Amino acid sequence: MFSTFFKSLIASLALLASVAANAATDSYGTLLAGSYTPSSSFASLTYTNVGNVYSFTLKANDLNTLFTEGAFIGAIAVSSEVTPVVSNVTGGSPVSISAANGPKGAFDFWFDLTGKKQARLTDGESVSWTATFASAVTLDSSSFALHVQGLTEAQGGSAWYKAGTPTVSAVPEADTYAMMALGLGLMGFVARRRRA
Repeated sequence: MFSTFFKSLIASLALLASVAANAATDSYGTLLAGSYTPSSSFASLTYTNVGNVYSFTLKANDLNTLFTEGAFIGAIAVSSEVTPVVSNVTGGSPVSISAANGPKGAFDFWFDLTGKKQARLTDGESVSWTATFASAVTLDSSSFALHVQGLTEAQGGSAWYKAGTPTVSAVPEADTYAMMALGLGLMGFVARRRRA
């Protein structure tokens, strides 16, 4: 009875330990709306989720070189019928929710990256935040568009960009490692009892 319980417990823990979240990294540089196309990607957006909670990190690269001095990423348009609550913002800009719908009316809200005293995401900066949705949503590279502002008049003033092909990988969560360690510990305990 005791041995059967531990075998079932170990099997359950092994199953839980095999669960991992997916992480996607999208690179931006493909023109969606506007007139200026940069020569290479200028930003990456990495996001993971556990259920309805998404963690985001946006990094801006070479904005001054690819666009102009003073260019910045002002917003991320998001296609999702469920609007989240933003928390845990750290990095180079604020993050809030705006009701604007982005380019071509294809998006439902924005992650607004601008704030007081010209707080904004500029060249070489990054920002991370958590978005908690009221219900489960599925977001992928087609769910986002980045708005680059501060462009020259010849570049059209501002433009929207979509992601190229995303990179998706499995990322074990911290609780997955903890469950795996617990499972290994229980296996060691059972093996030790059998020897005794």
